[in-house]
Amino acid sequence: GNGNVTVEGESTNPPTPPTGDTAKPGEIVTGGNKEYTDETGTAVIPEGFAVVTDPDTIENGLVISDKPNDDMNNTVGGNQFVWVPVSKENFETEFVRQDFGNQNISDTNFINTKPESGKYYEITPTSTDLTGTTQTTINEVKNMYNSVKTNGGFYIGRYEAGKEGTDTLVIKKNANVYNYINWGNSMTDETGGAVEKARGMYPGKSTLCYGVQWDAVMRWISKDSNLSQYLTNSDGKGNYKDEDSSNNPANTGSNPAYQMKNIYDMAGNVSERTMEAYNTNFRVVRGGFYSITGSVSPVTSRYGNDPDYSYGDIGFRVALYV
Repeated sequence: GNGNVTVEGESTNPPTPPTGDTAKPGEIVTGGNKEYTDETGTAVIPEGFAVVTDPDTIENGLVISDKPNDDMNNTVGGNQFVWVPVSKENFETEFVRQDFGNQNISDTNFINTKPESGKYYEITPTSTDLTGTTQTTINEVKNMYNSVKTNGGFYIGRYEAGKEGTDTLVIKKNANVYNYINWGNSMTDETGGAVEKARGMYPGKSTLCYGVQWDAVMRWISKDSNLSQYLTNSDGKGNYKDEDSSNNPANTGSNPAYQMKNIYDMAGNVSERTMEAYNTNFRVVRGGFYSITGSVSPVTSRYGNDPDYSYGDIGFRVALYV
């Protein structure tokens, strides 16, 4: 009655429903979220964002920007995100962690439908688990799940996290990749590193990408017969060893060939930190990186490493829920 949603006794923020108005390309949405519909589906456009002026279809990857009149080439230089559709009807079976093969670590602890599952390491803390998660993340993941289910999708950064100046986070084309960043200040600290950067971009709406969100993108890509082949061998779809001669991370969105569903560099360039954990010692990074091949480390790859570890081949990606 008061608009709150209760999950297992804990109050969470309800998703913001669309106003009923229709979003128009190029125009920043104000006064609440609005819907945008084309022949392939419906997306929810969050307040403060605009559909780009020359949009692709929702099925191919609808792009939004936080600046008006931005376009697919990111000419205006807004932060850009891509809508990832998730089935409302099949939410319980589709918005789950999934093993797509060639993931380098056992998947036994990750295949779960419910976020409160004891094996769902993204949110479950224990007294001995150094990757245990705070109440902030438990609330965040419940809000995120509720939003994705209600709205039928979420947004993921069109580009890997980039850096302007000393440490300003951007999701823009041709930015320096935000690498040499740890997951947090320590294994149990969620206030530093990539977690803090992602959450601080649009407080209450932006997060470091969750494993279940990464896999939702993989599932969406797998439905496209032109792209599904790259899930287990991403040669040709990323900045990998022998793909580009520099053997260094490229700027964000540097090569049009390295996009799938209008999302750049999920394969190759730098592997990306997520909210996912592996056992009790490691946080999970996803995708491949520049000093390995796309057949060895494709877009579906999953590795675990120390949350305090930072190096040139590790970056991160921001997700956004509405």
